[in-house]
Amino acid sequence: MKKIILYIFIIFFFFSKKETFALDLNLLKQLEKYLNQLNNISSQFIQSSSNGSQESGEILISKPGKLRIQYKKNNKLLIIADGKWLHYFDIELNEIQSVIIEKSPAYILLKKNINLKNDFNINKLEKKKGKIILTIIDENIENIEKIELIFSTNPIKLRKWIVTDSQESETTVGLLNIKKKNKFKPKTFKLIRN
Repeated sequence: MKKIILYIFIIFFFFSKKETFALDLNLLKQLEKYLNQLNNISSQFIQSSSNGSQESGEILISKPGKLRIQYKKNNKLLIIADGKWLHYFDIELNEIQSVIIEKSPAYILLKKNINLKNDFNINKLEKKKGKIILTIIDENIENIEKIELIFSTNPIKLRKWIVTDSQESETTVGLLNIKKKNKFKPKTFKLIRN
């Protein structure tokens, strides 16, 4: 009886693993190509959280490793990636929390040459109703359970991402009006404290 259970387990494990990695490699390559060209851009964004809060602002990206997220109006948070570290700067409290970029969800957008299959643990890739959803679960990204990147299909464009943290809280960032930039001033990605 134990042998039968063991065989059933092995068969189930083998086929479920095979199913997990049955990715549409052509679609994955198209997403990689798009993400690798996503350099020197700016975009307005709307951010909403599962707790009901909503913010808006501007995001700037320059590869490799540089990012600036500036919120509008009274928000006292500034997020800067300087090429090595991602800093969360609470302006009001004058406090900084920093994490190595590779351990942050932003790494997916900031890595110079992305190879999705080799660089990240892809949980799911699905195409439905004019959108593509890429779900990544990666133990290297601290305190994050999963990241979903949502693209439009024709043409492929990043529309939003949803980050679910280890407490099951979701943060959704929707991009509006992505624009290519020639260059940014060097101080754009420097954390300057008063």
